[in-house]
Amino acid sequence: MNVTIADIAKATGLAKSTISGALNNKSGFSEKTRRRVLAAAEELGYVPNEIARGLSSKSTGSIGLIIKDITNPFYNHITKGVQEIAGEHGYTVFLCSSGEEHQAEINHIQAMVRKRVDGLIIAPLLEEVTFDHFFELKEQNVPFVLLGKIQGLSCDTYEFDDYDGGRQVTEHLLSMGHTRICFVRGPKTSKAAKLRYSAFINTLKSHGIEADERYVFQNANGIADGMAVGKQIAAMPDRPTAVICFDDVIAIGVIKAVMEAGLQVPEDLSIIGFDDIEVNTFPLTTVSIPTYEAGKALAWTLFDRILQRRTSGFQHITFEQKLIERASVRQLYNK
Repeated sequence: MNVTIADIAKATGLAKSTISGALNNKSGFSEKTRRRVLAAAEELGYVPNEIARGLSSKSTGSIGLIIKDITNPFYNHITKGVQEIAGEHGYTVFLCSSGEEHQAEINHIQAMVRKRVDGLIIAPLLEEVTFDHFFELKEQNVPFVLLGKIQGLSCDTYEFDDYDGGRQVTEHLLSMGHTRICFVRGPKTSKAAKLRYSAFINTLKSHGIEADERYVFQNANGIADGMAVGKQIAAMPDRPTAVICFDDVIAIGVIKAVMEAGLQVPEDLSIIGFDDIEVNTFPLTTVSIPTYEAGKALAWTLFDRILQRRTSGFQHITFEQKLIERASVRQLYNK
């Protein structure tokens, strides 16, 4: 059973108000009384009720972080950055994952508000969903920061330049002589997936090339989907020479499948990913995204709002992406 202030009062013969004041280091109590209370609390195994304390102080010393996929390494460094800054402020981070599910995102936000977190950092679904719950959150005056923009919603936002990332990988493959290029799109709820694909299409057009619909795969998410795509590519009689994957996790799946089919990367098929996660299986050409720095920036901005170090002027910051060349892309002869 949880030990309460009443239990300590009973054990010491002191008033509950005295126990509470001593435990919370309030003035008006002698050092002897304070030591007596703390000794009894330790002996009985008393653990402070942080939520109850938050009701009186209007702070629970906690923030919520809601990401889209807890299994994707992309979010590891974001989470690390958030936790680092939260720790510097003496705060705890409650982590939830929506799993790319709209209702789960709504449920997690509502649960965090019920737990009276002091603020929220959210990586929201941004395509083919509604945003009513964010406008409701705004009305509740809960401080929050978004990784991504929602039209019409006034709040602090950070995002990555996914269009330019898509342009960079496409230009790189074209410069290496590739024109039959496959594109594996990410989840339909992802704005990054939409922007990277748009950049791919537009960059090809700027070079007088039309994308081949046979080489476009939709709504991939995770290694299993990557393997499924890889098997289909390996079985094509007129295979593409290169593949752009929505992220490194999908790229790993594609590599695994095509190599199991007897093909070699990059000799038979060049592959590029996004995110620059730690991949031990293959030296993958990819796009580096400053996720750790973004996590820290998101947290700093949230604490600026929580602690009222900033009370106006919402920030909208875009982080650049950078192509990292490794050994998964082959130079072809231009024909």
